[in-house]
Amino acid sequence: MYKKYLRNISMIFLCAFATFVYFKNDDVKTVKKKANMQTVIFKDQDETLIPVSVDIGVKDNKENNIRGVIETMKSKDFTQLGLYPIFNKKLELNALIMESNQLTFDFTNNFKISNNQQALDICEALSYLFCKDGISKINMKIDGKAVSSFENTTIPLSCITPNLGINNFETSTFDLYQTSSVLVYNEKEIAGKTYYIPTTTRIQNTNQTIDQKVSLLLDHFENNTKVETTKKSQLNDGLLSIYLSSRILDNSENISPTLYSRLEKSFLSLPDVSSVHIYINNELIQEDQNVSTSIDNIVQI
Repeated sequence: MYKKYLRNISMIFLCAFATFVYFKNDDVKTVKKKANMQTVIFKDQDETLIPVSVDIGVKDNKENNIRGVIETMKSKDFTQLGLYPIFNKKLELNALIMESNQLTFDFTNNFKISNNQQALDICEALSYLFCKDGISKINMKIDGKAVSSFENTTIPLSCITPNLGINNFETSTFDLYQTSSVLVYNEKEIAGKTYYIPTTTRIQNTNQTIDQKVSLLLDHFENNTKVETTKKSQLNDGLLSIYLSSRILDNSENISPTLYSRLEKSFLSLPDVSSVHIYINNELIQEDQNVSTSIDNIVQI
């Protein structure tokens, strides 16, 4: 009887211990922080704008996400990676007004801008990051007052639209307003790591065929072997079909997955293009889904 009593006590203790361990492990799982990957923009030593994906921490709404992005772009935590902040550490976002198709940023007067290129960099960063999901315009205020340009610059802040682009070759008002932006994704090594850098070239809004636009884009596309078409490109209901020379294939007769991703993302920036088919030797090339996100420049510190 006494032994039976001890066995029962032991079983109760083991059950209690197992229950404690189970819930303890469950607690550990729930405490684990969920990543909140967002695109932010830094500069390298050459003043090139570098979009990267970083974990800004969990935010509870869209406005706090935007504020988190702005704060991250003031950080010097990434300088060991060769990435430098584009915003002054003293810059604060006083207010953010969100409407269905536009955003209004009200900043403190702490921009360190002394020329048109620096002004354009700020405009491009805001356009690239926030002119999406139906946002067609960004308005700027400084300490509550609407501004049309930064001090000592002539770049109109009304240019902050989805058409602005990033790392523009041209900075004239005509080029920014009378042409469309096309992004070309080229590689650049920074502090030993390869990044994929969107660079904007501009095309005329009228009188150019889709084949001419593709040719212009490829003229700015950097690759060890020049990327050339073998016949005219076609655009039907948003689907762009591109026919490329087999010279870009490697020794195994395959296309580099990152080259494919760079080409696809570049072609998707063309006006009216929503999807892309790339053919080599008249064969449709399938995307490798395992590398499709490598072009997003994910970095950690």
